[in-house]
Amino acid sequence: MSLETGRYIIKNGDKIRIILASSDNESTWIIEKTDSVKDPSYLFISFGSPTTHIEHNVFALLVNQEAATKWVVIPVSKHGKDAFLITTADRNEGWVAPKEIGEQIQYRPLIIAPSEPPQFPTSEVFHITKVED
Repeated sequence: MSLETGRYIIKNGDKIRIILASSDNESTWIIEKTDSVKDPSYLFISFGSPTTHIEHNVFALLVNQEAATKWVVIPVSKHGKDAFLITTADRNEGWVAPKEIGEQIQYRPLIIAPSEPPQFPTSEVFHITKVED
């Protein structure tokens, strides 16, 4: 399943919001599809700034926006209809939710349990829901 370009809310679980905001209207992201239909990647844009990984965290780029990461989203249907991993092209590292609200999204090696289907810690699973305009 691929995402279409549009506005989305990104959450990790019920309690941790992935952006510092007090309401859903303030926490929307623009997700822009950037590559082919067969193997799409995406720009994740927060408050007008595309994101990238720098060392072990995810940052919005205020300058040098051409250095933005093209993220890959991988559906993890075991966690629900709109559940995804957000990774880089190598699919070994990706977004990991912080432990507390207000902390920065981490960029870490992903933990994959050797099972069929693969299992992932909930801190690596993000629910991405399209906002109707």
